[in-house]
Amino acid sequence: EGFANIYSEVALAIKAARVGKKPLKSAHFPTIDDGVKGLAFIEAAVKSSKANGKWVKP
Repeated sequence: EGFANIYSEVALAIKAARVGKKPLKSAHFPTIDDGVKGLAFIEAAVKSSKANGKWVKP
């Protein structure tokens, strides 16, 4: 259900963009920036794991 909600929100934003409107401010879905932050987190977790659990900077 979580993915369905995200896809619905994205579809509404795409429809709005096609007619020259901005998506509703109430729309909630991940952005490119969210994805980049998520990847940085994963990379830091892998780096930490390879360093025997030491704290690392992303």
